[in-house]
Amino acid sequence: MRRAISLSVILLLVVGISGSLTPLSAQDVSAAIIGTVTDPSGAPINGAEVTASDADRGTAWTAKTNDSGVYNLPRVPVGNYTVKVTAKGFQTAVRPPFTLVLNQAARLDFQMKMGQVAETVEVTGATPLLKTETGQLDTVIDSRTNVALPLATRNYIQLTLLAPGSIHPDPSTVTTPQNIFSAGRPYINGNREQANNFLLDGMDNNQVSDNLVGFTPSVDAIQEFNMITQNASAEFGNFQGGIVSTTIKSGTNSLHGDIFEFFRNDKLNANKWENGFDPTNVIDKPALRWNMFGGTVGGPIVKNKLFFFADYQGQRFNHPASTTAITLFTAAERQGDFSQLLAEKGIQLYNPCNPGTGVPGVPCTPAAVRSPFPNNQIPINMINPVAQALFTSDLYPVPTSTALERNFLNTTHRALNADQGDIKIDYAATARDHISGRYSQGVEDNPGTNSFKLFFDTFGVARLRNGVINWTHTLSPNVVNEARVGVNYVFVNNGGVDNGLGNVGQDLGILNANDHGPGLLALNISGGAGSVGNPDGHMGLGSANVGTQQLFVDTVIQAEDGLIIQHGRHNIHTGFQFWRDRVNSFYAGNNGRTGFMAFSGRFTGATGGANGAGEADFFLGMSYSFGRGVGNTDTWHQRANVIAGYFQDDWRIRNTLTLNL
Repeated sequence: MRRAISLSVILLLVVGISGSLTPLSAQDVSAAIIGTVTDPSGAPINGAEVTASDADRGTAWTAKTNDSGVYNLPRVPVGNYTVKVTAKGFQTAVRPPFTLVLNQAARLDFQMKMGQVAETVEVTGATPLLKTETGQLDTVIDSRTNVALPLATRNYIQLTLLAPGSIHPDPSTVTTPQNIFSAGRPYINGNREQANNFLLDGMDNNQVSDNLVGFTPSVDAIQEFNMITQNASAEFGNFQGGIVSTTIKSGTNSLHGDIFEFFRNDKLNANKWENGFDPTNVIDKPALRWNMFGGTVGGPIVKNKLFFFADYQGQRFNHPASTTAITLFTAAERQGDFSQLLAEKGIQLYNPCNPGTGVPGVPCTPAAVRSPFPNNQIPINMINPVAQALFTSDLYPVPTSTALERNFLNTTHRALNADQGDIKIDYAATARDHISGRYSQGVEDNPGTNSFKLFFDTFGVARLRNGVINWTHTLSPNVVNEARVGVNYVFVNNGGVDNGLGNVGQDLGILNANDHGPGLLALNISGGAGSVGNPDGHMGLGSANVGTQQLFVDTVIQAEDGLIIQHGRHNIHTGFQFWRDRVNSFYAGNNGRTGFMAFSGRFTGATGGANGAGEADFFLGMSYSFGRGVGNTDTWHQRANVIAGYFQDDWRIRNTLTLNL
């Protein structure tokens, strides 16, 4: 015992001396039972044996009281427990079953009665208070709440909004189908969503470079999760907002399981209001097939000793071919005739060039006072070569109607296919050794297609792995050691697909448009037919991201060890943690890999403001904004070692006063 204590203290000192003492991610993913044992006069009883028995698994956790009559059962898995106290010369005291929740320190004090050990007295009383030993503020969501509350997406992170101080400015990010690409996280106590720390059975569960959520377990697999928002103990760190510590279920002595299926279907939905924008051409409501299915199973391998739990969840979020209206240049506009825009929208176009300029061989010189184009007729010799090439390209069809807006149809298909599961083994090797191991895996595929070729297609792929092994060893009745090792792996890749169209931008005559890869940069056109009131909002085409937009291949290797020492009225927690971060990430930038050009109508308005028409600006080849990100898909190859240590003393000064140091 002395050697083990010395080793932990030496490691802590080495960490501090090296200057690398930083906050830990987390350690405590269990609970504790603490208290005092006294005789009828209130004097402490030394050497009383305290045994906590798991009512569901038959496993037992034991401790003995010290000179102060204090006992401590740390690192006890959550569950239902009966506590028994025996001491020579006293009747056996038994506390009936009660529920122990995540990160709880349940205080159970016993006042023994004189008698024989063979005599048993059942101690009755209220359920132990959740918070008597610490000022930590948290919210525990148990398994019953996880599955009972209506969660359309079965995303447990949505339940974090139940905690005080937790909000999200856009709740739809946690109510849309689960996927790592757009998963929302709570804003806690005014901090940004990136300021939280997600844990799974004590193992890091974050995408390390952007602090996204890693693996999201099925709500049927979650035993409970604890959201800590204030005054976390020294064992927790790496957060400014909150800690969301989740634990997966374990098997019991009884074989249990469930099977589930949740679905949503367009046959049960009403149509979107904008699909009836034109009463003479009502578009069918979008098709929807959303199924979430799976099951759980858990039970004994060897009763009272070895247990298993496993679960699977599949998701098929499928939008079969759905058609929506888009806006293309009309046949007249392709010849410079924008009179329909004037007649229907009242938008008068102006010539930004001095007379005789802006034509082949004579570059445009800005006019001090812009003259209106009569009846919105732009001379065909002012057309930009890129616009002319687009209008004659086989990739840019003619409208299917004479309408100014919503004159073409695009058929889309989107899907989110996901499969995930967990397997967990718990082993009570001896009365002093408890070992558990868990492995979780998730696969996500998020493709999207468009029938209008110049919208291009999209792809999204995620591969998630998270595993941990935990060993709790009782060194003596007053000293417990817990060791944990694990790996968290996150692979995320998304972007656009050129579908073999090649260097479209270069073929249209846009210089250097394809030095970042094939496709066509986004041509964002607004202000005319794309003005407010057009449900489509734009006449754009192309894609800012053809090829890889972002690629995260990140791994966290975690190892930690902690000691809990009960010395008199002092409950001491100390330990260390080591992280090895491997960050192989790429991000093209906010402007996208292929980039964009924006046309808003500021060049064809009466003044320099955006009061003209973006389509007329495009016709003249006058873009007001351009942006593009990184084109070389080369990951960062960052490596980092994070070493951290902690020390905390919970000093019970009096029976009614505990000081957390």
